[in-house]
Amino acid sequence: MEQFVDDDVAVLTGLNLTFIEAFCKGSWEILEPILSPNFVYLDGKTGEVWDLPKYIDDLRQNPQPTLVIDQVAIAVDGNAAVVSARTSTRPGKFSRYVDSYERRDGRWTCIHACVWPLP
Repeated sequence: MEQFVDDDVAVLTGLNLTFIEAFCKGSWEILEPILSPNFVYLDGKTGEVWDLPKYIDDLRQNPQPTLVIDQVAIAVDGNAAVVSARTSTRPGKFSRYVDSYERRDGRWTCIHACVWPLP
């Protein structure tokens, strides 16, 4: 069982890095294979819930070429997983995100994300 979790963590680590690459480049084409068609985003700063079209538009309009991450944490429980990390686009200013994944037909799919600023 532990080997399966280790394998899942490796896959989710790769998906997380792809997610970050998509945001650095503002690329829907990179991100699309990761997200569920029913994906929902919660803006932790405003509390606003975004549907997928709004999320895609924001991604494309706001590339983040200086985005870096650290403090990555991945938790796997059966067919559910959560990936979280701290982000920064400039020194001294941080946010945190949490992405929720579901395993569907043997493949991890991101179904929900939330980002909020850290004090």
